[in-house]
Amino acid sequence: MEIEGQRDMNQSIDNDRILAQKYASDFSIPLELAQIVAQRFPMYGDAKKFLFPELSHLHEPGSIPDMTKATEEILKSIRAGEGILIYSHDDVDGHTSAAIMYQTLIDLYRQEHCPVYVYSIIREKDGYTLNPDVLREYKRKGVKLILTVDFGISNAANFRVAEQEGLKLVVCDHHETSSRDFPVPAVNPKRADSRYPFRELAGVGVTFKLAQSLYQTAFNLTTEEFCHLKKIFFPAVLIGTLSDRVLLREENRLFCVHGLNVVQKIDEPWVRFFGKHEGIDITTVTSEIIPILASATYVDPNLGVGILVSRDEAYIAEAVARLKLAGAERTDAVELLFRETLAAAKIFPNVVIAVIPFSRQQHLGPVSSRLREYFKRTSVVIGLQNEKCYGELRSYRGNLYEMLYSLSELFLNFGGHQKAAGFSMCRENLDTFIERVLMYVEDRGDEVLNATVPPPEVFLNRADISVLSPLMPFGEGNPAPVLTDGVSVYTIDNKFNIIEHGVYGKP
Repeated sequence: MEIEGQRDMNQSIDNDRILAQKYASDFSIPLELAQIVAQRFPMYGDAKKFLFPELSHLHEPGSIPDMTKATEEILKSIRAGEGILIYSHDDVDGHTSAAIMYQTLIDLYRQEHCPVYVYSIIREKDGYTLNPDVLREYKRKGVKLILTVDFGISNAANFRVAEQEGLKLVVCDHHETSSRDFPVPAVNPKRADSRYPFRELAGVGVTFKLAQSLYQTAFNLTTEEFCHLKKIFFPAVLIGTLSDRVLLREENRLFCVHGLNVVQKIDEPWVRFFGKHEGIDITTVTSEIIPILASATYVDPNLGVGILVSRDEAYIAEAVARLKLAGAERTDAVELLFRETLAAAKIFPNVVIAVIPFSRQQHLGPVSSRLREYFKRTSVVIGLQNEKCYGELRSYRGNLYEMLYSLSELFLNFGGHQKAAGFSMCRENLDTFIERVLMYVEDRGDEVLNATVPPPEVFLNRADISVLSPLMPFGEGNPAPVLTDGVSVYTIDNKFNIIEHGVYGKP
């Protein structure tokens, strides 16, 4: 049996080698790159789609639940001249979603002064529920329809608030939901009744699909015509997709690759600003644009949208300078809070939990992410403020949304994804929450990250790492490859920085 097992392993190695040689030949790529692709994509068609994503691979938006209803509701409001408020999440995914939808509605109104408004939530004031005071303010401006982007589907209170305020509501979101039936159009590929082939779109990806449906319906465009006429949307989808750390496969991969290609060719004010020295590449996006837009959350969320839609380069320069300063202050504040959180952390086999005095709610997420990386396990950071708790959770493998859903009776509100989620809760439920979280993760012991370094995927001299650029951008579902130069094991990041993993041949 041992000899037979060795024979099978040798056969597998031979097959991988043959497949890599075929990929190298057919796709005209270096053999080292072909070896990595062959290990990750043993199916020829999958490998070709990954290396050469084409716009023809985009799925038609109509199979996302309620897409047709949402499109009709929005176009009906536009034809009636009604005001529309875009109500968005306050992160980069939300900023880019709001920017795409704002530009879409402006085009569809076809008039000089359009009753289109954008409101990005202020978490500490609004929470994760439509704020009635905000809605009343915009009702006075003539708003009849609320269109949420990257926001709204997880909390049933949103539907009640809109109805109570006498406003129509359309939800466009990508957060997890267990519901099938909604009282208003609720566009989301993650709905249980969805037939859409790819459920892992970021919020901006779903917004792109709604925009596509609106343009195609209003102007009778094909997908090809829409993608050509509105190519300026792709860089925004790139930024939002990368910022939200969604699965970088299939359509998300296409958005990233095409967005990087398009951003070199369009003449938008924000593109001119960020690309004025050496153009915009993946490093510019991940190291400059995303952090700057993320800082808008802490200063004024509408700045994140404004930078992407403004035609005034002076405004963009002023906003960016303001956000850079805020970003530096935020980095210092998060570092201080992280040290305090480390001191308060309680480490369990499958989870680390820290209960701390409340800081800014927007700081809890980055601290939870760092705690996860530090302890290599799911993290729960809870800030206490008076009689309320605010939690941010980050996970490697488990589905955080499912966990919070199983505890939903404890929360004032909650929402999120498999890997990142948050909640607010009365303080009296804190002990019960912690107890039930420990029970939940104990039943799912695979939550702990396997911290051992995987074996190298290929031998590659460090001087040759640029051959790996077709794999970029790296992220969830498309990790940076583990490499060896025969001396050590290493990997790279999206900036081509080398990250050491240890000595080759040693555990």
